[in-house]
Amino acid sequence: MARLLLATVTIILGLLTAEILGPPMATAQSGPSALGATGTFWGGQHVELEVTAEGATLEFDCASGTITKPVQLDAQGNFKITGTFIREHPGPVMRDGPPPAPATYTGSIQNGTMKLSIASGPQNESQGEYVLVQGKPGRVMKCR
Repeated sequence: MARLLLATVTIILGLLTAEILGPPMATAQSGPSALGATGTFWGGQHVELEVTAEGATLEFDCASGTITKPVQLDAQGNFKITGTFIREHPGPVMRDGPPPAPATYTGSIQNGTMKLSIASGPQNESQGEYVLVQGKPGRVMKCR
């Protein structure tokens, strides 16, 4: 009888706790990237993105970038993720190269096409908008 009473009290306390606190909060998950498996390419005019185990690397005509987490889409196919962006220039490059700047990569993916916008720098200025297609190589002309 005591066990039945204890089980009943435990259930009631559990229900009251759930009613007071609400459902448990979802934790951020870093599942597989919405961009595809490691080694998947996305390409467009002046940009190429390669999916890595950590996130993605990007090559532009006169810049490069890194996304350090898998990209996750919301219910509408949109994403916003942080990374780095490095502006490049033609000619000699310093041994250490230019420092990476924090960047925000935002965009959407629909039917194998990605629209990508990049903001970076002290004023979070636009670094460009691009359209990429999954599985297509990018058309990048490095400014070296």
